[in-house]
Amino acid sequence: MNQRGRTTKEPREKTAASKFFFVGNVLALDLLNTEVIMRGKKRDLLSSPEDLAAWWQEALSLSTEPDAVEGAANAASWTNELLKAIKTLRTALRSVVMSLIEQCPINPGDLAELNCLLHMGYQSLEVTPEGKLEPKYHAFDREKQAVLLSIALSALRLLTQGERTRLRKCKNERCIGVFYDTTRSATRHWCTLECMNRARSVQHYRQAKREQTALDEEVATVSDS
Repeated sequence: MNQRGRTTKEPREKTAASKFFFVGNVLALDLLNTEVIMRGKKRDLLSSPEDLAAWWQEALSLSTEPDAVEGAANAASWTNELLKAIKTLRTALRSVVMSLIEQCPINPGDLAELNCLLHMGYQSLEVTPEGKLEPKYHAFDREKQAVLLSIALSALRLLTQGERTRLRKCKNERCIGVFYDTTRSATRHWCTLECMNRARSVQHYRQAKREQTALDEEVATVSDS
């Protein structure tokens, strides 16, 4: 989603240099994609505070959203406490996003979790180098709250300024990736080309199997007659 007229970056899939997936171009969705399916099992890519720090630096470098809350980029305290809070936020946010995608009622408790984090900061007006006035968010406690508040603000922008119909879950049944469809036609169904190819391979295999089963049944019928 392009904010404030910024140029939208192309989604970046996982590379050999990174274990993370950044296909949403939205910080809040990038957080959801730290949970993945590998070899048929769900895996959490944020298993330690060090993982969280690495993900955060990559997420910031790729984000197309407005600047993060002041102090978030240099958060000094990557602790188990912060990791736990991030995961709690991720659970609530996934529930809200999936409710919108599936057109189901939103759990008020999940919204309460997001609103609680939004109360961690305050907004002020600042002059940009171009002489424009823009809002700037600040966390009351930059070291402990800036990262959480940045993600919560990303979720706020996504849920209030984005088009709900463009929120998507990957069509690959073996993937739990989510993304915001930025295509003109709004017809994107897979989070990555890899998922698209895998899903189509499974579809072709199932179709071939059905055709073979039908052929075997036909041959058996002829043989019995």
